[in-house]
Order: sequence, then C-alpha cells, then structure tokens
Amino acid sequence: MSGPATPLHAKPNEQIDLDNVRKLDKHDIDDLDLNPELEGSASISNFEDDSLGHENKARSKRRMFDPADNDTQMYDEIDDFQPRVSVDSPFSSGTVLNKLSKSSDAPVNSGRRLSLSQQSKFILYCDDRLMEIQRKYVQSRGLNTQSGYSGLSPLLQDLKSLVDFIWYSIEGVPNTDYLLRGDSSVAEESESQAIDNSTYFGQSAYLIRIADDLLDYVDKFDVRSLPTEQQTSTLSKLFKLLLILDRVFARLLTGRTPGGSKMTGTDAVRLTGIAERTRTKMPRFLEHNDIHGYHYEVSKIYEETLESCGN
Repeated sequence: MSGPATPLHAKPNEQIDLDNVRKLDKHDIDDLDLNPELEGSASISNFEDDSLGHENKARSKRRMFDPADNDTQMYDEIDDFQPRVSVDSPFSSGTVLNKLSKSSDAPVNSGRRLSLSQQSKFILYCDDRLMEIQRKYVQSRGLNTQSGYSGLSPLLQDLKSLVDFIWYSIEGVPNTDYLLRGDSSVAEESESQAIDNSTYFGQSAYLIRIADDLLDYVDKFDVRSLPTEQQTSTLSKLFKLLLILDRVFARLLTGRTPGGSKMTGTDAVRLTGIAERTRTKMPRFLEHNDIHGYHYEVSKIYEETLESCGN
C-alpha cells in the first residue's frame, strides 16, 4: 500500500504566494477527521456540561453554608464576622444597659494630682496587687490549686479591678466600664483635657505591665472544657478587658487625659510590641481551644492603640 505523496514545501528564504494556495475541499476536510465515530454535537454538549459543572462547583465553594457539603467547617459563616460580645453591658454582666456614662460613676477626684506620699502608696499597692495576682496564677498551675485561680474568669476580674484603680488615679472615675461605649463623648473628653493640673505621673507603666502579663496568663488557661455559658462569659470578660485597655492606651497616647499629658515614647514603643503580639496570639489561643466565631472581636484588639502609635 502506497502512502500519500509528500506535500510540496517552500524552499529556504522563499516567500509563499498566499493567493495561489489551494483551499481544502469538503472531501479533504472529511479525511482530516481522525475520529469519525465521535459526534460533534456530543463533544460540544459534553464541553458545555463540563463548563457548567465547573461554574457550579465554583459557586458552591463560595457559599457560606451547604448542607450537602462535607467540608462546611472549612468556610466561615457570615455570622462569625458579627459582634458577639455586647459592649453595652458592664464588664461582669451580659445585661445590656441603655447607657454607660462617665457621669453615672460619680467621679470623686476632680483633676487633683496625687501627692508624693500618695504616689508612694500607689506604687506599693500596685506592686503588691500584681505580685498577689502572679502568686495566685502560679499556684493555679499545680503548686496549690486551692489557693490559686479556679479559672481565667476570676483572674480577669482581679486585673480589671487593678485597671480601675490605676485609671481612677488619672481620670478620677472609679470604674472603667464607661469606656466600653463605642461613641465616646467629645464633651467629656474636652472636660478632662480642660483641667490644667496633670494627674499623670507614669501610671502607664503599670497598665503596660498588665497588658503584657495578661497575654502570658491567657495563653496558659484552657477554656475548651468549660460549659458553654461559662465559656461565653469568660470570653466576654477577656475581650471587654482588652477593649478597655485599648481605649485607655489610646487616650494616654493622644493626651486625652486631665492636663493633656501623654505617655513617653519609650512606653509607646513597648506598648506597640505588646499590642502586635496580642493580635497575633489571640487567634492561636482561640484556635487551640476550638473556639470559633469571634472574628470581629479579634479584629478590634488594640485597634485604636496601634492607630495612635502610628500617628
């Protein structure tokens, strides 16, 4: 059986005259079909089906929830990005109040700076409280569990009480719950800045230490085994305390305190590192304890502090 004749080829460096190129007729085109048994309509139909199937798969991957999908845990539901902690409620309560105001706390200290003797007592008290909290934390790790913290919640309560005491020496308000409000009153801040006498004498050093210790303490507690209600309450206190610290630091960084005093640049640098580490380690803490749905709260950790440090 003789093979087909070799087609003519153009010689080297020879241009082809496209006008004289012979077009293939229908018979030649039919001979080029290498699989005549395959119907063209079927191949086109299959291609369209595959394309539609690919689009459907792409759309299904973007769905937030698919009951027929076995990998639903790989995707975040839209509710996970909604606030889960009510900042309209006090630190130790989930009850929503109509208004948390600074004036309702009836401040006693009206911009009066502590005397040197009072500052010494202040320092001794803060050192003793921090040492006591650290001692109870160490005891809860196994040395003396009965005298230590039974969980993360009472530790957060002690840290919150110390933050209240320190902030009282600056702002004159015995409770920091009013800082949980999202819309801080401009009139109240202006009133604080209008006080000529500065009440600040370096209290930010203790607040920074609390923020640093808090990060180390939280990382060692396991809240995975807690009942749902107790776990929710503990996480609520944790994020509220972080929010209070964030707004306290933001005011100290921008001078929104009596007398307009600000923390030093050295303290600001230390605080920036702690804030960034907290934003990094908190998602790991939640993941380690198999806790989901606090994306909004995590995104707000030290948000105002880092913005103020950047400015």
